[in-house]
Amino acid sequence: MKAVARICVMLMLKLCLPRILGMPHEVKIGKDTPVCYSFDESKAPHLLYTGNSTVGSVPILEYKISELTSFDSQFELRTLDPEGVIFFGDIGSEFNWFLLAVKKRHLSVQTGHSNGRVIVSAGPIISDGEWKKIVVTKQEGGVSVSVNGDNIVTVQQSQESIHAEAGDGLLRIAIGACTPNSSITLALNPPLDGCMRNWDWVKQDSSVLHRLLQDSQSQRCWEHIVPGSFFPGNASVGFAPQVLWNATVEKEKEGWSLTVELAFRPVEDRGVLFAILDPHKNVSFSLSLDQPTKDLVLHLGGQVFGSRSAPPSLCSGESQFLQLQVREGEVVTMLGAEEVMRRLEDKDFQYLKSLWSQPGSMVYLGGLPEGVSSFHGCLQVKVQGVDVDLDLAEVKYGDVRSHSCPPALDIRDGK
Repeated sequence: MKAVARICVMLMLKLCLPRILGMPHEVKIGKDTPVCYSFDESKAPHLLYTGNSTVGSVPILEYKISELTSFDSQFELRTLDPEGVIFFGDIGSEFNWFLLAVKKRHLSVQTGHSNGRVIVSAGPIISDGEWKKIVVTKQEGGVSVSVNGDNIVTVQQSQESIHAEAGDGLLRIAIGACTPNSSITLALNPPLDGCMRNWDWVKQDSSVLHRLLQDSQSQRCWEHIVPGSFFPGNASVGFAPQVLWNATVEKEKEGWSLTVELAFRPVEDRGVLFAILDPHKNVSFSLSLDQPTKDLVLHLGGQVFGSRSAPPSLCSGESQFLQLQVREGEVVTMLGAEEVMRRLEDKDFQYLKSLWSQPGSMVYLGGLPEGVSSFHGCLQVKVQGVDVDLDLAEVKYGDVRSHSCPPALDIRDGK
């Protein structure tokens, strides 16, 4: 039979998705907007992206159980993301389910029934950016998962699942998230910045996925990827400062300071790289690229606090490395080997310090709320010396790829 597939609006999946989701907001860019560094942004029409739950859409396949001759599935997966859902399936009812995910860079298998759940993590590192062939096989009384031909884990099948296989209900498979209206709470962050190819779902027709790929660039992946976070020019992510603080360092005993390290490769020489917003969404402090002047500009309290010329290499395709330090009495920016210090009034320092711990304040990367003043290119950010995981964002606008960039924007080697 042919699968019934649909793109589900995921606003109801409150237990399966991050707490607050931002829907994409398109920013119109004029035809005369100059491109800083031109490259081919098109994605491969045969590679299915698994991370679209953050922008409100997830492919779901449905099959009548009575028409199935096999429950075996296989596909190839590539990801640099250390955590997220690969696929979720339920059979007969929402209480009979199977989850395959990535957790701490390894495969994680979860199964659930009315009496509880089983969670098993095992196998080789999955999140290395290399293609892995994954096979899920139904066996007598259990389900086994193998990676590149090696059996990794086998989980026992519940009696409810065995009975459901003999029924006339539906098997549902959601790629990259839970099924709609699911009440299941997952012990992981669902969006997986990953790609699938060469899939075979329960020996049934899944051509609807190929049609989906033909219709939508956002459902596709690049042929090759490198580490980083890609911002398409109409997107941004936002964090509560306390989340970044708690995720990096304990409360400092000798006083507050802020260190932000940025590695970036712009496609367009514009947009906000880093910003702190007060609870009223006013931009209190920001670092941005100004296209008309070709400057890197610091704003404090709505006023220009300082600027410096961007390096001549900004639009050459080379990586740019910038460190920003806010500490008592001064703000220091270091671009490459060149350091610039600016005096910071104590009242301004105390204001920024208080914002960092004030409920309702937000830190934005790659743009402002609703994807306004957005950066276009590949970006990596460290706060207090620790890499920021964009999957932990409280809000996400647009098609940000949290853990991958196209190879033309590789920021690792500085070339």
